[in-house]
Amino acid sequence: MAKFTKQERLCSKVEIDELFSKGKSFLVYPFSVRYAIKENCDNPQVKILVSAPKKYNKLSVNRNRVKRIIRESYRKNKETIISLAEESNLDISLFISLIIKDIPSFELADSKIQKILSKIIDIYSSKDEINN
Repeated sequence: MAKFTKQERLCSKVEIDELFSKGKSFLVYPFSVRYAIKENCDNPQVKILVSAPKKYNKLSVNRNRVKRIIRESYRKNKETIISLAEESNLDISLFISLIIKDIPSFELADSKIQKILSKIIDIYSSKDEINN
């Protein structure tokens, strides 16, 4: 059974600042993604931070629903990126933010989260091929 534990959440202010200062970003509409990959880590892991800005969703009920949908989609699809992190000794930090006013359906969010995770895997794989 896949769980979304406290250890998988990006909570440390230091790690968040590092993600925003050194990380790279891309867009998979309706989500904005920022990521940072550290190599040669003793404790490989994937940490995620989810956001639904007040700018797009004024009601906290809607923001909380969006965050719940994103977390559940990630929880269902995280095995591929976690296996990559463990095989390659990577520390991957992710920030996913919704950038539209509408609440996405679970099916839309699920497909987009799959695209996000596969894109991060492709980015790392292509970078790895360039280095070899």
